[in-house]
Amino acid sequence: MKRILSFITICGLVLVGCSHKESNSKIQQDDSSILVGEVLAKENKWKESEYFTSENLSLIGQPQLLGFTHSKEGKLFASKPGKYGWHFWGESVKTGEFLSVKGTHQLTHNEIELVTDAKLLGPNSGADIHAPTNMTFPKSGMWKLDAYIAGKLFGSIYVKVEN
Repeated sequence: MKRILSFITICGLVLVGCSHKESNSKIQQDDSSILVGEVLAKENKWKESEYFTSENLSLIGQPQLLGFTHSKEGKLFASKPGKYGWHFWGESVKTGEFLSVKGTHQLTHNEIELVTDAKLLGPNSGADIHAPTNMTFPKSGMWKLDAYIAGKLFGSIYVKVEN
């Protein structure tokens, strides 16, 4: 019985190792699959987005495109609600449209809705449009935040969330 289990385990490891790249998108992960998550994280090196200022307001994101209020000295903490002002530049964004933000955790690839239907308001701190929001990250680690305006992806921001 012990030999059979050893043989099955070895075959499983060989198959997973050989088919690793082809099956990443099909792997269902949870908090217990840290090893798989670490392998995926190494393949998809996520880097924290750029910090920049706009009229003395500290933001993280992509200058002259999108960002939300956050300073390099400050930290985002898991499970701690925070208020953030999202700012957008460009003629394609209009007052009255709605912002939603989906967050994807780097290790688990779980996607959650962080902001739902935040109304876009007029100019603020040098940006063409802004939206005040609240966000709570359920888990520490790197997060990719996809900002959607009127249902269309506007841009993405990468942030590090601490425990």
